[in-house]
Amino acid sequence: MGKKGEKQFRWSRPMERLMLEILADEVKLGNRPNNSFKSSSFTRVVDAMKDKFGVTCSVDHVENHLRTVRSSWSTIVKIREKSGFGWDDTLKMITTSPSVYHAYIQKNPGHDKYIQNKIELYDEMAVVVGKDLATGSFAKSFVDVNLETPFVPKTSVETSEETSVEQKDVTSARSSEVRATSSGTKQHRKRNRSNEDIAKMSQQLGEVAAALNKISANKLDVNQLHEEIMNIEGYSEEFLDLVFEHLVQNEKLGKAFMAKSQRLRLISLERFKKDWGVE
Repeated sequence: MGKKGEKQFRWSRPMERLMLEILADEVKLGNRPNNSFKSSSFTRVVDAMKDKFGVTCSVDHVENHLRTVRSSWSTIVKIREKSGFGWDDTLKMITTSPSVYHAYIQKNPGHDKYIQNKIELYDEMAVVVGKDLATGSFAKSFVDVNLETPFVPKTSVETSEETSVEQKDVTSARSSEVRATSSGTKQHRKRNRSNEDIAKMSQQLGEVAAALNKISANKLDVNQLHEEIMNIEGYSEEFLDLVFEHLVQNEKLGKAFMAKSQRLRLISLERFKKDWGVE
């Protein structure tokens, strides 16, 4: 909820995408110390919303929607950790059998959108809120994991060279050995859990790094786009500039344009001229 008297802001999917892309970039720039974004990061989102969509939102609107995204991510993580559910990283989809799906949805009807459906903006969410929402065994940081010196259990008890030993001394020695072995077993189990925590934490950090790389790889190279467009002959500089601005504002169209052959690019330009009524 926003502050009292403040109008609610309705987020569209493109707006949410823009917000997450910007905040993911802020993470790369190191502007999220201690898992909290700097106010300048939210201000950057506000300015971008105004520039791209012509809408006015506040920093509070951005923070509130980030909480909504964080809640969705928490649900996704919890479902993935449950027995009977799998993950298709190519499709960005939680998978399961029909029987498990129906049993789960009966108890959690609001979660159907997260299962057997592509999770839009998964990579962006992983970068923006993934690290600070690890649950269960993922919740520990590396400094929280206990890496104490390995315990070496006692394997033998010193005995006297004398052949005559009182029974109570033998009993006491055996009791000490049992306690040492029991303690060693507990320590061994604790180390195993710690190693599992490290392995899972490393896997999660690897997913975040992969998501960052994927986002960077999919970014539209604005400078290259400008160079390619402005080098096209037969059109005025003003018209080509309009095309450039249009493709920057519509990133998917810009990426598609860059992937086209020269002939198909010219066809696109002619279509733009017709649609815009340019002579």
